[in-house]
Amino acid sequence: MLRIVLLVIVLVLAPTVAFFLWAWAVKIKQERKLAGTLPEWQDLPVTWLAIAGLVCAIAGFVVMFFTQDQGYGGLFAS
Repeated sequence: MLRIVLLVIVLVLAPTVAFFLWAWAVKIKQERKLAGTLPEWQDLPVTWLAIAGLVCAIAGFVVMFFTQDQGYGGLFAS
């Protein structure tokens, strides 16, 4: 029972903590942008997010190809 309660608390607190960390990072970024000390690569966050998502998707497909047995066999599937 305690395990379930702790799991629920963690699942509720994790997104809340992530939001506050994100809000804190946005505030720092805005302060740096106003001060003119924001690195150039941070000006295009959507571009970097898209690149990271594409890399993760490709990596996921590669891992699935080599590890999953879908009838035609993965390279390392048992």
